[in-house]
This record gives sequence, structure tokens and C-alpha cells, in this order.
Amino acid sequence: MSKILIVEDDKVISDGLKQALESEGYQVACAFDGDAGLYKIKTESPDLVILDIMMPNMNGFEVTTEVRRSGDSIPIMVLSARVESQDKVRGLDLGADDYISKPFDLDELLARVRRLIKKQHAVNECFGDFEYIWKNRTLCQSGLFIQLQTKERLLLEFFLKRANQIVSREQILDSVWGSDYEGTDRTVDNLVVALRKKLGSKHVITERGLGYRFVTKL
Repeated sequence: MSKILIVEDDKVISDGLKQALESEGYQVACAFDGDAGLYKIKTESPDLVILDIMMPNMNGFEVTTEVRRSGDSIPIMVLSARVESQDKVRGLDLGADDYISKPFDLDELLARVRRLIKKQHAVNECFGDFEYIWKNRTLCQSGLFIQLQTKERLLLEFFLKRANQIVSREQILDSVWGSDYEGTDRTVDNLVVALRKKLGSKHVITERGLGYRFVTKL
């Protein structure tokens, strides 16, 4: 199930979008200002961000800049009442993948969401002699299928989205088990051990005192 983060300070719009996206089968989280949105992008690892521009604390342009500066390639869809061409150009130049003006057609927005998520998962991920096929969420090594348990697959997908970045155990817990799950560091460490048994030890690096880093090139 793909996770979408809505960063929108208008609760009426946010609630309406959340309901529509959940009815399409997506898992949805919400933030109501730029600071909270940036924090959730870093900690919850969504598959797509729907981002307003005019918000308190940090506007959408600033959020986009910070996300791209960190090296995160997560798809960003701007949804804004700012309809001037220069605003659209600025948003896209800063790294947004799409820009939709308010008021918007819900069916069109949902179609664009599907396109961005499909595009994100269209390219297979290769690391070492492994290949992860996003379309059917399977892992192969030198052409041979590798069986992954559900949590192992979710952890691998989390790592692939954050390749070469240090991630904390808390981030992994929130992404793989959900923010309401009361797990411990040992919960994460045990799952990492299980994944390492299938990938080998070289791709998942322990960063002492910080968490883990997944490397794609050895």
C-alpha cells in the first residue's frame, strides 16, 4: 500500500483529500504547516507528497528546497492557489514533479497521483547482483527469485527510497510497522539481521549511535 503525505493548512481541503485518497486504497498522513510536513517526510518516508505553498512556519517552496537539498527524490505534487506562471515555474525548477492549481478537479488529481506513484516504481532498482522489481515487488539475485517476508520487503523498500542516507531506528519503526506501533530498537535490529541474511552484510551498514545506511554501490 502506497503512503501519501498531505501538507496543507486548510483542514477542509486536507480532510477531503484524505478521504478521497483513502477510498482509492492509499495510506494517508497529514501535516498542517511546512515544519511538520518536512518532519514527516524525513521520519515517515511517504511515497508521494501533496504540498501546499502558502503555509505558516515554512512555505511549500522552502519545503521542496530542503527535501531536494537532502538528496531525497520523493515525488512532490504542489497543490496551490498561486496560479501565476512564475510560481509554477519556480515550483517545478525547485524540484516539484507536478503543479496543480486550486480549485482543482478531484478526478484529475487522483489520475496525477496514480501517474506519479507508477512512475516512481517504474524503474527497477539494481544494487550489487540484486535487482528489485517495483512493479511486482519482487527481489532477484543473478536472475533467481529471492523470497522476502512482508516486513523484510517493506524494510528493503524503505532502504531503497533512502539509499545512501543515514536513517534512524525510529524512522524504520514508523515506516515498516506504523507510527502507532510500540516497538523497540531491538525490533528493528532483528529485522535488519533477517534482511542481511538474504542480501549479505555489505549493503546495510550500521552507523553507530545513529541507525543504518543502505548502500547500492559497493
